[in-house]
This record gives sequence, C-alpha cells and structure tokens, in this order.
Amino acid sequence: MNQLAIAIQQSLLYQQLQAELSERKQAEANLKNSLKEKEILLKEIHHRVKNNLCVVASLLELQSNTVADPQLAKMFEESQNRLYSMALIHEKLYRSTNLAQINFGEYLEDLVSNLFHSYNISDNRIQLQVLAEPIYLNLETATPCGLIANELVSNTLKHAFPDSTTGTVSVECYQTGDREIHLFVKDNGIGFPQNLDFRKTNSMGFQVVCTLTDQLEGSIELSRQTGTAFHLKLNELSYSKRF
Repeated sequence: MNQLAIAIQQSLLYQQLQAELSERKQAEANLKNSLKEKEILLKEIHHRVKNNLCVVASLLELQSNTVADPQLAKMFEESQNRLYSMALIHEKLYRSTNLAQINFGEYLEDLVSNLFHSYNISDNRIQLQVLAEPIYLNLETATPCGLIANELVSNTLKHAFPDSTTGTVSVECYQTGDREIHLFVKDNGIGFPQNLDFRKTNSMGFQVVCTLTDQLEGSIELSRQTGTAFHLKLNELSYSKRF
C-alpha cells in the first residue's frame, strides 16, 4: 500500500471517529436536556401538589368558620394541620436540589414551629426545644414520619398544659450508626392518663400514629416517667429510584 492510500485511509478513519464523537456528544446533550426537563416537570408537580393541599386546607378553614360546634371546628383544624404537614414536604422538595430526598431535620423544625403558630402558643407559656440532625429521607418515609410528628406534637399542645399552665415541649431526631432513625416528642406537662392505652383509643390522631408506624415498619413506645415522652424508631423505607 503506497503512502497516498495510507493517508486516505487515515483521513477516512479520522472523519469516522470525529463523526462518532460528534454523535456521542449530541446524544449526551440530548440526555442532559431530557433529564433537565424531567427535573423541571417533577419540581412543578411538587409545587402543584403543595398548592392543591393548601387550597383544600383553606377550604376546610372556611368551612370551620361556619361551624358552631367547637369540637367539630377543632376536627377541621386538625385536618388542616395534617394537610399542611404534607404540603410542607412537597414545598421542601420543590425548593431542593435533590428531588429524591428532603432534609427531615430542617423539615421537622419548620413543622413544629408552624404547629405552635397554628395553636397560638406563646413562647412565654410553652417553650419549644428542637434538636434535629440533618437526616435525608425519601418521600415515602418522610411523609408518614412527618404526619406522626404532627399528631404527637398536636396532642401535646392540646392536652399537656391545661388551664394556661407553663412548660416545655422537646422534639428530638437523630440517626444511629446502623441508620436507625429515632424521633422523640417529650413534654413536662400533666402526663398521659394512666388508664389510657394510646394503641386502643378512639382518637383519630393516635390511630393515624399507630397505622403509619406499622406502615413504616417501625415501633413506638410511651414513657410516663416525667410528663409524657413518645419514642418512635424506624428505618428509611427502600424504594426504587425515580430517575
């Protein structure tokens, strides 16, 4: 083979490699654009879910204003708080760079603060202490865990400090080396009734707590030693990735 033939062959090979490289770069660019579009779409879905939950909560608030029965109005308020606790998770995901997980510690701080505001609790009457590590949880775990925290804190604010008595509510969340998550909701109030089993009560709130604990394959215990303390233990649920 003469030098001219070799040169032509090398030129053709170079052109082929350039074409393949160009195609690969274009394929990578298309893939990145597709993933970006999916990310934007998923963010928009979380945003719309959050807005829809807030709309339903607002409708419940309007409906509660027409109810004369205080007990019924309280039920509407509790349902509103449950909706807001779920809406807050979707808001966190919408604003996060990681659409698969949220910072549950940060979420917990916002959730508890919102509950104190919802129940018009003064800092001078009940002090709030939140010690929450930055634990990252997927949506399937964070949503039921957030609802459990919502019910436990709400129950404390409603019953632990009657007749304007003062006290402290403590919420603590951390993860151990084996990745087990521990959530504590504690208060130094009047204490949980001795003759009441929270697993067998007719309270919708505790029915939600027990049902969601089972869904999370976790466990929850009650201590009456000093006021009331609930201790939830669980592991993050495993689900296939969305992308």
